[in-house]
Amino acid sequence: MSDNLLRIGTSAVLANSSLLNTTSNNIGNINTPGYVRQRTEFEAQQFGLGVGRGTTERLVNEFTLKQMRRDTSNLAFASQFVNEANRVDALFSNPANSIATGMNDLFAQIQTANNDPTQLSNRQLIIGSSQALIDRFDGMSNLILDQEKYVNQQLDIYVNESNNLIKQIATYNKDIASYGKGATRPVPLDLLDKRDLAILKLSEMLEISTLDADNGEKLVFMAGGQSLVVEQGDFQLLALNGEPDPNRKELQLQLNSKKTVLRDVNVKEIGGKLGAVVAFREEILDPVQRQLGQLSLSLADSMNSQNKLGMTLSGGIGDNLFTLPSFAALSFAGNVGSINYNIEPGKSGDLPLTDFMVTIVNNGTPGTVLLEAVDGKGNVIPGTDKTITGLDFSTDVTINAADSPDGDLYGLEMTISNSSATGEKFLLNPLSTAARRLEMATNRPEDIALASPVRGVFNSANLGNGRIEDLTVTSTDTSPAPFLANAPYTITYLGSDQFEITDSAATTFTATFGSNNYNEILKQAGIADDLGFDFNISGQPKPGDTFTLEFNQGGINDNRNGLAFAELQSASTMRRNADSSASSAANKYSFNQSYATMVGSIGERTRQARTSEEANSAILAQTTQWYESLSGVSLDEEAANLVRFQQSYAAASKIISTSQTVFDTLLQAVR
Repeated sequence: MSDNLLRIGTSAVLANSSLLNTTSNNIGNINTPGYVRQRTEFEAQQFGLGVGRGTTERLVNEFTLKQMRRDTSNLAFASQFVNEANRVDALFSNPANSIATGMNDLFAQIQTANNDPTQLSNRQLIIGSSQALIDRFDGMSNLILDQEKYVNQQLDIYVNESNNLIKQIATYNKDIASYGKGATRPVPLDLLDKRDLAILKLSEMLEISTLDADNGEKLVFMAGGQSLVVEQGDFQLLALNGEPDPNRKELQLQLNSKKTVLRDVNVKEIGGKLGAVVAFREEILDPVQRQLGQLSLSLADSMNSQNKLGMTLSGGIGDNLFTLPSFAALSFAGNVGSINYNIEPGKSGDLPLTDFMVTIVNNGTPGTVLLEAVDGKGNVIPGTDKTITGLDFSTDVTINAADSPDGDLYGLEMTISNSSATGEKFLLNPLSTAARRLEMATNRPEDIALASPVRGVFNSANLGNGRIEDLTVTSTDTSPAPFLANAPYTITYLGSDQFEITDSAATTFTATFGSNNYNEILKQAGIADDLGFDFNISGQPKPGDTFTLEFNQGGINDNRNGLAFAELQSASTMRRNADSSASSAANKYSFNQSYATMVGSIGERTRQARTSEEANSAILAQTTQWYESLSGVSLDEEAANLVRFQQSYAAASKIISTSQTVFDTLLQAVR
């Protein structure tokens, strides 16, 4: 009997000692990151002979743990996105940085100059406002460029942190697998804690999922299904690559066993901090930079085109006010040829908010080139392909809108050099740098062409009340050159709704109307495109009435072209999308509409991100509380257990003491 009591008491003391150790360990590690509460459980020996084998385990709910990882990724994404977006939102919400203010100031100066076109000081204000606007474009574009560089730095940091965590998880997997799953060599619980903590930290970097392997390892995958950690401690690392743009880092997966093997990553499904940085670049930085570029190019090109339709204070035809940049295409690895390109003068209205991919389909004779618009992720936008055929690649090839089957090449003019090989691809991204590369083409206020170069007068001896109206210049690049080479033009009303146009070389043309609605006289005569201007006649002329069109010599008080300048402020001159007609009114918007859309988009996306951050923070707090309810250490509960196990230990000690007394009594009885 005493033997059984001793055995029972000894096993009870040892069991309660283990329980006290487990409880003390829980209390001691209450502030240890990643520590999971442990519990020791015993089974009773057969035949009532004491406490049997005990097992210490971690109290963790795998479903809750996976939920916490997911919610951690979501909050990390939202918080990182908000941090990034707040900086850009602060830039564009500051009135001192407003492009709209600069544009409004420029057009206000144009209005002032129109009030007195002869004042040189008023024209100088236009030059000053133009330079200030260029400086503002340059400053804002460079600030966005700084954000792009910062994104690359963050990607470097987060990729390094992620790779370190991936390696740690793989190492923990190997250590855990080396213990096996048998009862003779149990896995140290702290290894499981450390592995779970590393996986949780990795989920902060990117969204992941896990699977349990038969040997106790945790297999880790990206949300898109790409494997990060597989069996036998093998793993893949995240890598950064800039192709074809070395300044734009893109995520890829790299085999640990073979560094040269790279796999593309679906950036849309990255999640976490890495996903937020990439999403911020794609959803805010890239669109903003492209919109700044489109706005600057469209404004400068429109101003240039309008100035060329007017007459300067010096009495000549206007020229460019701004110098538009030229660009070099980004070449993919292995390319031999090169492409230089620019915006075709007067075609900025055809340029959408996209980049472009050029493919040399065939560089034979004849050769073929394919131009396609691509979205922010590099995917081709359906219905935007332009195929140009019949090219001769034996020399440099220049392509513009005239070579496109539909006359639309998105405003681009390209020169392909070095006989590019069949299959070569090039990326054209003119909008990414345009805003910081504009320059003034002139600083002379006299070069601003506020006057119209053509004036129309009626003969005072006319019997009718016909007058020349709506005299509009559409081009000064005419044939024969120079503009108005065969002026003056005499227009004679022949009666019966018919006009005769005679130039200085005595060449005559006839315009016949079916009514007394005498609009676009030169177009009706078939010579408007050649002459570069047109006009209407209002009122009712009498047969024999004559009108004269001539160069506006000495017309420095004229502000007709200046008024056309002012109308550019509200004109729909910019193209919204590449996948619809450039001439569609629904696909056009004005300078101010473009800038307002850009600023509004930044503010709306930032507001959405803040709301998402608040929601995900609340969700993660709830999930963490759920997880901690089982896996977290409660001091109150552990203190109660400590008292209970102390009492059990003391009681078990009494059993041993009792067995000793019984044994001593037996010894005394047999003496």
